[in-house]
Amino acid sequence: MAIRIKSKWSKTVKRKKTPEDYGSALSFISWRLSLDKAKTLHGEDFEYENDHQRVSIIVEYMSFQVHLVDRLLFEDNMDSEFRAQVMNSLGKQSARIMQENCEDLFGPGDYRKGYINTLNLRSTEYSEFEFSRNGSNYSLYRHLSKKCQDVMGYSQTNKWVMDQIIDIDSVEILKKILEVYDSVTKS
Repeated sequence: MAIRIKSKWSKTVKRKKTPEDYGSALSFISWRLSLDKAKTLHGEDFEYENDHQRVSIIVEYMSFQVHLVDRLLFEDNMDSEFRAQVMNSLGKQSARIMQENCEDLFGPGDYRKGYINTLNLRSTEYSEFEFSRNGSNYSLYRHLSKKCQDVMGYSQTNKWVMDQIIDIDSVEILKKILEVYDSVTKS
């Protein structure tokens, strides 16, 4: 099932959008996509052992999308200060969303720090691979799928999770991120 995500700015707000606005919008959309893809894995009969495992998958999807946004900003030759501000806002906003949701699930704690550490680590890892708006991006997809496979484990039920992520989920995520990114940054 395709997820519907609002990807246009409200026409009632006439002010110029700030980097914080972009970061906030993109973090919310990334969260929704990540949650949807985590549910999709379950719907495809892959098994989560617990909520920690499910949240770890969401973190992997979020990290992937944050990196894609950074690559798109770079590819579009956005001003380096603007790009840094958007990415800083995106990181802070996505960490806030992660913190709030983890507190709801697991109780009080500092979940933000672990998320930011994973985000930074994955960004470094993903930067080793080529990226193209129109290309296959197989190496990026494979890296995401390997990280998710490591989280999900190699049980008989979950041994095909990499195929699902490479062939379907990562392709759909990139398509949706491109659509939303273009809509949000070009309007």
